[in-house]
Amino acid sequence: MATAREGELQHSEDRGAIAVTVTLFADLRRYLPPGVDGPHRRTVPAGSTVGDLLDAIGISANTDVTVGVDGELADRTDPLHDGADVMLLTPMEGG
Repeated sequence: MATAREGELQHSEDRGAIAVTVTLFADLRRYLPPGVDGPHRRTVPAGSTVGDLLDAIGISANTDVTVGVDGELADRTDPLHDGADVMLLTPMEGG
């Protein structure tokens, strides 16, 4: 089995993993990996849900987060697919 060079993402479902692009907004940017300042790729096991991704990022289950997957509102139980574009933000208040 061939291995990926260091820093390359393995995102084939044949390998049991998928890659998604994650964009964190507002105060959720504190969860960005060191040295990253914008959208970034994350690899998660195939079959992962939004909730699994949030766990992998370190966002607790009781954090109020608005999630968009491929431009549509999503729930923590929604499944992810290889190449998904995931946006995470906290709800805003005001008026």
